[in-house]
Amino acid sequence: MTQKEFLRDLRRGLGSAVIEIEATHNPCQYKDIVLRCCLKDIGYDPQSEGTKGNYLYSAICALGAKDDFEGTIIDAFTKRLEHHLFQQLCDILCNYMYDGSGKARAALKTKYQSLYNQLLRQRSFPFKYCEREQFEYLMICAVDAGKWAAFKGCAADVGSIILKRKDDACSAYDWFYGHCENLFGEGRIAKYLSEASQKSEEIKAFADAVNSLEKTRKANASQRAELNVTLESYIAQAMEYDKESRTRMNMIAMRFSRQGTEEDFVELASIITAAQSDEERAKMLRVFRYRDFPGDISGLLEYAESGCEQLQNNALSALERIKDHRVHDLAIKFIAAGNIDAGLPLLKENWCKQDEPLIRRQILSSRKVTHETQMNIQSIYTKHRSKNCGDILEHVYRNGPCGFCRWGIVESMWKSRVLSEKILEECLHDSYDETRKFARKIIKRK
Repeated sequence: MTQKEFLRDLRRGLGSAVIEIEATHNPCQYKDIVLRCCLKDIGYDPQSEGTKGNYLYSAICALGAKDDFEGTIIDAFTKRLEHHLFQQLCDILCNYMYDGSGKARAALKTKYQSLYNQLLRQRSFPFKYCEREQFEYLMICAVDAGKWAAFKGCAADVGSIILKRKDDACSAYDWFYGHCENLFGEGRIAKYLSEASQKSEEIKAFADAVNSLEKTRKANASQRAELNVTLESYIAQAMEYDKESRTRMNMIAMRFSRQGTEEDFVELASIITAAQSDEERAKMLRVFRYRDFPGDISGLLEYAESGCEQLQNNALSALERIKDHRVHDLAIKFIAAGNIDAGLPLLKENWCKQDEPLIRRQILSSRKVTHETQMNIQSIYTKHRSKNCGDILEHVYRNGPCGFCRWGIVESMWKSRVLSEKILEECLHDSYDETRKFARKIIKRK
């Protein structure tokens, strides 16, 4: 493996990079690469796949470079960090701490105290840094390491921040609270907060903030449950849709897809057809991402090749749900023209064995695999097993950016019986937890 190949695999979180360190006669050639990756956020989507901190620590251990790297990593951790890099370095140092490093433990405590002092007085919270979330992340790490005593200390610290600030900017630590409920049980947490609130103003402030957040959450849930979306209200709100309100419009469309009658959707399809502009059609068409389009799909097929991007996207999303030879033919047309991210989703319901040579040719022709391609290939071969898809899935496995989706690709390999022993071994060292668990499960079954 060249250094360029090693860097590529390491950044993606592939187990092949760790295996290469363990197998090579000269692991030192990779030390600079591993250290650089430790000091730079190499995560793709930490919200879904977590950070690569634990994975990088396993690479550090394989190199035998724990002592060499520790000081440099601690120095970087003391600076003001973007949130995802903070999480990655924090996870690396937690591993050092679990292995007995006093320096790492001290660095985590120092960062905790620094953020605590900062939150007592900080007025604004730039999204780039997310210091509130960083402090919450450190509280979770502290509780995982120190258990119940750490929870009591963190709860008091949160209460102190709330009392000092006298606002709601730092009062909702529900991620921390939920983690502790899972760790210790809801009953134990509730009992402690109730009893300790009578003796400690800080604990009472924390408990009041938690209760206030829960009341707000229940009120919002009640409002959502009572929201009734009719055909008329759906159309009216769709016409007001803009990019800033996309999340709310998706929620309204999903709710209408469940509440509307078949007659409503037939009428809506007719209104879409008669609309004066592609922009109007696009806005109303969104609901058919979540419910089958009624009647003839000729219009959808036409919209899918529209010059209006929003109309095209919504039409393609509607067509993904439909099994029809015309949808299949459109998918092949897109893929043959090189637009695989438009064509592949249409094959989820329409894949045929004879499509595989074209898919193979287009996928293997480029080492760049988009996240959309990764997701769509996973969906196709999870639903449609094939004994000839091994090279397609392996290419996506090695070149796709998302660790979470890579887990799905590995599962698809297993279902189609094309999962090789080499890849199975790599999965034992993968950056994504569930991929490693899946590999251990398969090996145990074998």
